[in-house]
Amino acid sequence: GNRAGGGPLLTNYALTLLVVLFLQSRSPPVLPSLRRLRALAGPQDRAQVGGWDCSFPRDAAELEPSGNTQSAASLLAEFFSYFGTLDLGGLLLSPLEGRPLPRPPPGAFGGLRPGPLTLQDPFELSHNVAANVTPRTVSRFVRCCRDAARLCRGPEFLQKSRRGRPWGVMRLLLPADPGGNPGGKFLIPVPLPPPGGSGGVPHRAACAAVGFVLAEVLRCGCEP
Repeated sequence: GNRAGGGPLLTNYALTLLVVLFLQSRSPPVLPSLRRLRALAGPQDRAQVGGWDCSFPRDAAELEPSGNTQSAASLLAEFFSYFGTLDLGGLLLSPLEGRPLPRPPPGAFGGLRPGPLTLQDPFELSHNVAANVTPRTVSRFVRCCRDAARLCRGPEFLQKSRRGRPWGVMRLLLPADPGGNPGGKFLIPVPLPPPGGSGGVPHRAACAAVGFVLAEVLRCGCEP
């Protein structure tokens, strides 16, 4: 099904459309826009479902071959960089047009409901497939894309490790840098002012206060 649900997370359908939109937006495109597919549809391909135009060529041989020659690794890195820099809150992501558009006012396209992430169904144009997604989820998605883009720019992504460490796509699946985290723990660095810094709070007292909150209140393990 293509209806948003199951909480504030991106559905598989929404994630698939994000990948489709990204591939449509390359230069030259890897995939055609749905509007282009409509133009290529012949009389035998015309279809309407619930009043919406769902026409596209049934025979893949009728599609124009893509002129994009980028490697899969290059496209993966660009995917993370692309969504890590878009202003998602101000855009309509349109697989129909194959590119992001300025977000329309509420009620456009027969009742489309904008949200923190407005991802238009390419057939049922009034449906935002990411209507369930919260601002927190969008912020986390963008942050994860930026972190992944940074990893993809490093040598560990393109070159196999000589020391047997994870590399390539496996690097993206690790919760933290295995070089500084051999135990595989999920680490969150907490920056603290160096000893002798300004602010009027002694360094040892500041560390003790932060350690108390993390260990006793949040039940996190703390390591120097």
